[in-house]
Parts: sequence; structure tokens; C-alpha cells
Amino acid sequence: MITGTIVVAATAVAVHLLLVFLYLAPANAISRKHADLIRGWVYPEFDQNWQLFAPNPLQTNITVHARAQIKMPDGSLRTTPWVNLTAQDIAHIKDNPAPSHAYQNLLRQAWDFYNRQRDATGKAVGLRGELGETYVRRIAAQRLSARFDGGRVVKVQIYSAYAPIASPKWSNEKVDTRTTYQSLPWWPISKEDLR
Repeated sequence: MITGTIVVAATAVAVHLLLVFLYLAPANAISRKHADLIRGWVYPEFDQNWQLFAPNPLQTNITVHARAQIKMPDGSLRTTPWVNLTAQDIAHIKDNPAPSHAYQNLLRQAWDFYNRQRDATGKAVGLRGELGETYVRRIAAQRLSARFDGGRVVKVQIYSAYAPIASPKWSNEKVDTRTTYQSLPWWPISKEDLR
């Protein structure tokens, strides 16, 4: 008898939390499909005026790639192949029960910060724009410099690929899933960038 009561209570709590979660979460295919049920449960007793998540959660896979020009000890310049920096982070996170914050967020947040500090033409907006460029440039330079013994990174170039995530089959939302690219010019690297 007590076990049955506990199961019923736990189920009721789980359903309640799920419905409140769907109400508070940003609009998505599930919450739109079951909007009447969700609103009927939430109003008026459980109404909230705040959102659990950011208003526009990321719905795009973004990968950041970099390559470098290396000055070799004999003075010659060598250009490296493109290196997928995002894949490096994912490799460090995958199957790791306690991954480093740097692998989870450093590159992603730096890239987001860089892009938010640009105007429509791609120019840096003020000091924060310059800071964003320095941040991304240093991450790329430091990751690529560890790969080449004897040579020194003198320039880096970065590009990113934006691949929108397709809507689920049961959703009526249409998303253009074509990958777009953002390519940046070569940036010179100073000794400070490699510290």
C-alpha cells in the first residue's frame, strides 16, 4: 500500500515538474505541440514570470578551425594544415566524468565573445572588440605552437563552420541546414600571445 502511494506521488511530481519545465523553457516543438495542456496545468497556480534558460538557446553546431604559419629555424616559412580546435575540446570532454572547464567553455565562449563585438562589416567595436580578437588569436596560437618543435608560430588564421540543427521530423518548424563559413584574415602573433 505504501509503495503504491509512493509510486503515485513520485509520478505526479515528475509530471508536474515536466509540465512546469516545458512552460518555463524557451519555445520548442514539444511545448508548441502541447501548449494547451501545459498552459492548462500551469495557470493560474504555478505561473512564473522568468525563464529557466536563455531566451535564444544555441541551435547551431559551431566548429572553429585554425592553421598557422611557422617560422622554422632555417628562416623558412611553413603553413600548417587546418586543425579542428573544437574537435580537440570534444575529444578531451568525451568519456571524461569531470572534464576541465577550459575544454568545455574556453574556445566556445571566446568565439562567441569575438563575434558579439563586431559590427555588420566585421570590424571590431571598441576596446571589447580588440579584446575579443586577442582572446581568440591567443587560444589558436597557443594550441598550434605546441605542435611544432623547432619552429615558432608567426601568424594564425581561423575559420568557423556554422551548421544549423535540423528540426525533429514531427515538428512543423523549417530550418535551413546548409553550413555557412566565416573566414578571418591572417593575424600576426607576438611573443606575448604565446605565454
